[in-house]
Amino acid sequence: MKFDAFISYRHLMPDEYIAKKVHKGLETLRIPRKLQKEIGKTRINRVFRDMEELPVGSDLGANIMAALEESEYLIVISSPKTKESYWCNQEVENFVRMHGRDKVLVVLAEGEPYESFPELLLKDEMGNPVEPFAADFRGATRKEINKKAKTELVRLAAAILGVDFDDLKQRQKERKARRNMILVLGIAIFALIFGGFSAYNLARINEEYQEKLINESKVLAATSADVLETGDRKTAALIAMEGIPQDDERPLVPESLYALSKALGIYDSSTTLSSEKVVHADYSIKKVCNNYANDNDIVGILDDNGNVYVWDLNAGEMLYEIQAEYVNGILTPVFDIGFTEDGSTLVIISEDAVRGYDESGEMIYEYTPKQPVLAARFSRYNNCLAIEYASNGVDYYPDTLAVISPYHGKELAIYENDCNAPYSNIIEFDSTGALVIVGHLQMDGEENYVSVYCPSDEENYRKLLVQNDSTISLGIAYTEDVGLIIASAPYETLGDGREVTVDLQYYDLADLDKTWTIYTDYFIQYANADDYKILPLDDGTSSSYAFSIITAGRSIYIVDNATGEIVNQIKSDSLFSDIIVGGEIFIVSTEAGFLRFYIYSEGVTNPFFERKMSNNIAQICMTDTRFVTIDGASPDARIFYTDNTQYYDASYEVEGDSRDGMSSPDGKYYYIASEAENDSSEKIFTICKSSNHEKVGQFKAKNAIYSGVQFIDNDTIFVPTDDLELIFYSISSKKQDVIKSDITVRDVGQNISHNKKYFVLYSFTFADVYDLTTRKKVAHKDFAYDITDCSITSAGDYYYIFDGECRLHRIDVATGEDELFDEDYGILEIAISPDDSKLVLNCDDNKLRVIDSKTRKETVAFDFVASREGYIKFSQDGKYVFAQSSNYYFRIYDIETGSVVLLTDAIDSKIRRISYDESAGILAVSTVTDMYLIDMESVGLLAYIPSGRFFINGSNQILSGSNGDIFVFNYKDADELIKEARKRYGDSELSEEQRLIYGIGKE
Repeated sequence: MKFDAFISYRHLMPDEYIAKKVHKGLETLRIPRKLQKEIGKTRINRVFRDMEELPVGSDLGANIMAALEESEYLIVISSPKTKESYWCNQEVENFVRMHGRDKVLVVLAEGEPYESFPELLLKDEMGNPVEPFAADFRGATRKEINKKAKTELVRLAAAILGVDFDDLKQRQKERKARRNMILVLGIAIFALIFGGFSAYNLARINEEYQEKLINESKVLAATSADVLETGDRKTAALIAMEGIPQDDERPLVPESLYALSKALGIYDSSTTLSSEKVVHADYSIKKVCNNYANDNDIVGILDDNGNVYVWDLNAGEMLYEIQAEYVNGILTPVFDIGFTEDGSTLVIISEDAVRGYDESGEMIYEYTPKQPVLAARFSRYNNCLAIEYASNGVDYYPDTLAVISPYHGKELAIYENDCNAPYSNIIEFDSTGALVIVGHLQMDGEENYVSVYCPSDEENYRKLLVQNDSTISLGIAYTEDVGLIIASAPYETLGDGREVTVDLQYYDLADLDKTWTIYTDYFIQYANADDYKILPLDDGTSSSYAFSIITAGRSIYIVDNATGEIVNQIKSDSLFSDIIVGGEIFIVSTEAGFLRFYIYSEGVTNPFFERKMSNNIAQICMTDTRFVTIDGASPDARIFYTDNTQYYDASYEVEGDSRDGMSSPDGKYYYIASEAENDSSEKIFTICKSSNHEKVGQFKAKNAIYSGVQFIDNDTIFVPTDDLELIFYSISSKKQDVIKSDITVRDVGQNISHNKKYFVLYSFTFADVYDLTTRKKVAHKDFAYDITDCSITSAGDYYYIFDGECRLHRIDVATGEDELFDEDYGILEIAISPDDSKLVLNCDDNKLRVIDSKTRKETVAFDFVASREGYIKFSQDGKYVFAQSSNYYFRIYDIETGSVVLLTDAIDSKIRRISYDESAGILAVSTVTDMYLIDMESVGLLAYIPSGRFFINGSNQILSGSNGDIFVFNYKDADELIKEARKRYGDSELSEEQRLIYGIGKE
């Protein structure tokens, strides 16, 4: 069999996390030597885990079916949602048909077996209940999962190896107990016993020992990356440091530098927030509230089960926990929590009571309503709260509103609803707590209202008519000018996931004749009180809040309170999930996981800070020095702190929004390519000197093709455009030379030779070849068939094309002779070696083939994922092939040895270009978003640069760009990274418990 196991899983958390854990754990598990002899196997060889999420309705695909056929065991990561996964069930069904049920192993990720295992595995062919083999990875947190994994991975391995679990577990313990002694004393002991050992044998033992240290450092780097994913930056850095040599014994591996630099965020210019830690709840987090008093970092966290946790984020410790209440075995719901304005009291509003707790967690008051609470709200200003209930204790809809003081739990007022429409759960307060406003639910045939109450003056009561009698209130907010804004929408549209027109009404509470109504588009997905917020916003010119900011699904509206004019609108591809406003600064989060900061007076076209924090942010919260994000339906709160440290060594601004860049071959100059702010088709090229980053030139080009822009020599930048212009810009003369193609078609492709001397422009039925030295077209050929791709040699004597049947043709530039390479496989992509002697072909049978360009004979072939969307290129010396498949896996193939020397899934976006700095031995891989550095001596990842653009040849400098800001970093070696880590964390070390959890021994 090609694979020992195939992992089937949903591409969602926690299944995906556990799948990665199982994959890595099985492939790195060491089998005790005695057991190796008994079973004739040294390790679990290969485990298949597909990284792509397939669309429902398509086929499994040849590569998946082949992997299932070639796998001895199927490992199914199961949770209650697994039964709903079309693809997991398809993989199980096909595997059982191929290999039978006995080869299926189940990993329980969540839930109970009966609700999580695929139906096919719960019964045999006769319909009788069966219990498949299962390993239990369930845990409320990743820490718990990791702890269980240590034992359960051995259980899985025992099943795959066909050995007894207890036997393997015991031998694993024995092997670990002997490991340190063997590693540290092995050479000395053997030298004493076998004094006649040859120098050759001693060297071999030392080589094996060094290899063990290298592997250990790589495992530490991988562990650091896993910990960093949880948000624990400090622990990730300390683990990475364990793999960096503190003396001359341990070899330095690039993966350790990669892990430590990423944990420190050393090349991250785009963030002012650094991940600090993760706070865990027992269940999904429902709300986080902050304590604004005394400039502290104390928060209250409410989970879906009703448990409340109070944390001091600055100290990093939980102060106390209030557990959920059960009455006769039934959970008592908790509606809301909040701190009083002075920070002295935590208030918890539950179905049966309102309770206040002091700073030590002791209950100081309890208010019991007359009937069970149906809805409640704690003021965002922390000075008032209100509850709703049905006076008869039976009705589902509330008819009574009680306003309560959060300081002592006393009733401030009780209101009986005088409308036919019952109260809704939309409750809001003014900033002083003097006014309480409540929405009403629309009833058939009845007018709808919003009620405004003043607890200190019960005669001061307003009933405001909502614009349409078929609407209910969605959001309400007070303005600073004693005004009120109400958002309402048709009841039948709520929650149906479409964009609808919403009424925004304004009432001046001092003069109800002063009013306006406007109509906006809302994307209505939910009808919860917190989903559509209206908050006061300062325009940055005065201390008054003249505007309101309104979140409306995929849009944010900024409205002039005086006129109702929509003065600005911000749109997003995903739903806005939360917003915080302070003066003219506002912070928004999206369900796609983005966090964006805006300053209103500086414009809202682009945020001044933007960062993708996770896959889905549901809530955000700020304290004095910390920022908190909650992922959707997650029990984890991620804590970030403001990091004003500037790690970059220089910075400057360019015109437009930076997108790309490149260094000249000699490293003397570089260019930054950016897009004009109001016209993305206009590309701006800013040229700078590498020595001091002084701007020495600039030119513009319409519709430039980034992937085709090149330094064709140390002075000339070549820019092809979609307008079929070839632009040559001279840095020394600051002049442009433009060649305009004489063709009129629009759909064209382009390719440049490895040595940057020849360029081919092609469409479906023709190809034009240009000599970039003479800047003239040297050949034109028309074809009687469609061509889909084209590549030209460095000598400029041939170019290769694919026809519509994926067959390869070689075209003689001088004569136009067309030579067909008729092979048994289709060809999707091609790259030519620098000396033109070899071709690498991405073939439709999932092979990457290297062939001799003269003899056409295959020299070596590698497994690969066939796709036209990949990236392939030869190294400058022709020894390696760099390749990225459509699932973004990046591989480096050694042609001479026929081996894969690097395989990584760290590069998670499409590669734009690859460059090599021979003096530094560093390969720079630039994607459409970021950049990665690879050490080509030991072939491993060195660094990740968010928004990285390029590596300056010969200078060890890195450039990154965010909007119009350009940042220059000096590459940091091991000593510099260690120095920065010590500066930040002092002499901190991993605790004994952490070493035990992560399986790290002491030196």
